[in-house]
Amino acid sequence: MDEGRNMILLFPSLIKFESKEDRDKFAPTCHMFYPMRQVDIPDGKPKWTGIDGQSDLCEDSPPDLKRKREEEKKKEGKEKKEKGDE
Repeated sequence: MDEGRNMILLFPSLIKFESKEDRDKFAPTCHMFYPMRQVDIPDGKPKWTGIDGQSDLCEDSPPDLKRKREEEKKKEGKEKKEKGDE
């Protein structure tokens, strides 16, 4: 376990799934710390430079997700600027 962060390193081969649906629940949704990877993973999932949602997307991420993230960052920047002006 990871010091209260609700994470655990678990090898999927240790789990005996009853069905494909059960196995799909453990499918990755993104890759974190991707610049430090040992192998490329061309699976179309978002690839983050650090913690997902709190860092930048890597070049290998899907283009539509990268555009969406850039728009979110611009919006966050505008909101922070507006709050600072009040």
